[in-house]
Amino acid sequence: MMTSGRPITWYDARRNKPNRSAEWRLYYKDCEPIRMARPGDLMCFGMLRDNRLLIIIAQHDSTAEAQAKWLFGIDDEQEGAFRFHDNTERELDAFGAQIFEALGINVEVRDDTHLPEMIGRWGYRFPSNEEFAAFSQSSLTDVGPTHDDPDDVVIEYYDRSYLLFKLYERAVIQHDYDAAPFVSDGVIDVDSFTSFYTSVRNRRMSRAGKVLEIHIARILDARGIEYEAQAKTENGKKPDFLFPSQAAYEDPAFPEEQLRMLASKTSIKDRFRQVADEANRIRDKHLFTLTPGDVTHPKLAQLDELHIHLVMPKVVKESYDDLIQGETMTFSRFIEEIQGLQADRPQGLTLL
Repeated sequence: MMTSGRPITWYDARRNKPNRSAEWRLYYKDCEPIRMARPGDLMCFGMLRDNRLLIIIAQHDSTAEAQAKWLFGIDDEQEGAFRFHDNTERELDAFGAQIFEALGINVEVRDDTHLPEMIGRWGYRFPSNEEFAAFSQSSLTDVGPTHDDPDDVVIEYYDRSYLLFKLYERAVIQHDYDAAPFVSDGVIDVDSFTSFYTSVRNRRMSRAGKVLEIHIARILDARGIEYEAQAKTENGKKPDFLFPSQAAYEDPAFPEEQLRMLASKTSIKDRFRQVADEANRIRDKHLFTLTPGDVTHPKLAQLDELHIHLVMPKVVKESYDDLIQGETMTFSRFIEEIQGLQADRPQGLTLL
């Protein structure tokens, strides 16, 4: 939660008494976030570059609390205590940008090196997710999915595609608005604005998850992993990745212990429940996610009950405490396990 546009005064009540220690007081108008706050919740104060004060109140043991701690580097807070963290030199990545945008703070991409090439390729109309993902991957000339650590590669791919998308989207939105502005003589064309906003929102929602799947597939292909994407299982379910194939899954003679399933979600929220019944032959399923602070202890318990095992890039896994890390597999380790299954497949066991 964030107080936005509310007058706030934070001052030292003893500033004119140099012989006494500071006594800080915060005055604010009543608002919904404060009314919802409870003892034990996390409160963060952040001074923005334009001198606005950002106040975040996150419910204890919630995803929001975990993400705020990760974002601001908080790992030593105690109830009733205050800590100062200097984040002015921190370089913001895609994950940090997404958290700030969820708080209503726009994050601009400063490096526009690739914008002329994107406009030259596609003009001001978005290409397919496959084209955009391929361009993002090819722009990282020093990243090799065949030999580099898969944990590092998938993070580099995701981060680059997210930042390039923001850069290109801004140019497209500006172009579309200049061509047909929905504000004329101070009057807003509500229908045009609603249509415009809806198209932008839907594009953002549908893009991220699909592009992540494409990045994962690129790494699996480069490593020679046998899999089938969007294969059909019971009741028309379509797991993101089925190993080694749909034909093997449908073959009663194929050993169940040789089968694996990987779902892919940028953020799991409550959508992890749908993963549980996407492949009935596979009891223990794997779920790839890469949003820091997205997994809480209660959510981990729910995942365990459903026999869903988390897979994360190493840098994301290390953002969690020891308990969650202990229940999480790195993406590199998952690939090693699949490669081991392929190598150990019994002689004469073929895939259709």
